[in-house]
Amino acid sequence: MDSRWIGMGASFLMIFIWLNVYGFPQEETVSVQVMIAAIIQAGVGYMLGTYVNKLRRMAYHDSLTGVLVNRRFIDKLEHEVRLANRNHYPVTLLFIDLDNFKEFNDRYGHIKGDQLLCQFAKLLQVNVRRHDVVGRWGGEEFVVLLPQTETSVGLGVGERIQKQARSLLSGVTVSIGVASYPLHASSANELTEKADTLMYEAKKKKDCMMAATN
Repeated sequence: MDSRWIGMGASFLMIFIWLNVYGFPQEETVSVQVMIAAIIQAGVGYMLGTYVNKLRRMAYHDSLTGVLVNRRFIDKLEHEVRLANRNHYPVTLLFIDLDNFKEFNDRYGHIKGDQLLCQFAKLLQVNVRRHDVVGRWGGEEFVVLLPQTETSVGLGVGERIQKQARSLLSGVTVSIGVASYPLHASSANELTEKADTLMYEAKKKKDCMMAATN
């Protein structure tokens, strides 16, 4: 729930308790003062909630690219696998690595490298659905979680990402590992290990995508 509304709700609750304990003032001037104080209190609660939202976003999202940090992505993955197990649907995971990123950094500098990472993060976000999840695993490695998605559909998403990367990332390509729950793994941890291993195999060839087999 949005912390802004929680803050406002807590403020109104405090005012309600205060009025129930001390009663609503009878004098008109005092009543106006109480109403003004209530409005100020609600505003303060809203501002505090906004600040809490900002802190939460900083904790959950990568400061450079804006996608989920590693730990938060893992939480999302574990939650989604539990839902998939309960509701009997597949979940597909893509592990993605930027090929030759170190060479790009060495040639153009770290500022350009950071800009490239941000550009790629946005590329991922526009190529997935609203309820899909994009995260930064670390360095130039990214992950994409596709709930209710078969492996074949995940491969289609990967192909689209590779195609756009070739045309937009200044010669940098991507290698991708693809695996699905429950077809290739029985847990979130196994799914992560499977997709990660496949990505490293794909990276040996570069601009390659490898999917798990039964």
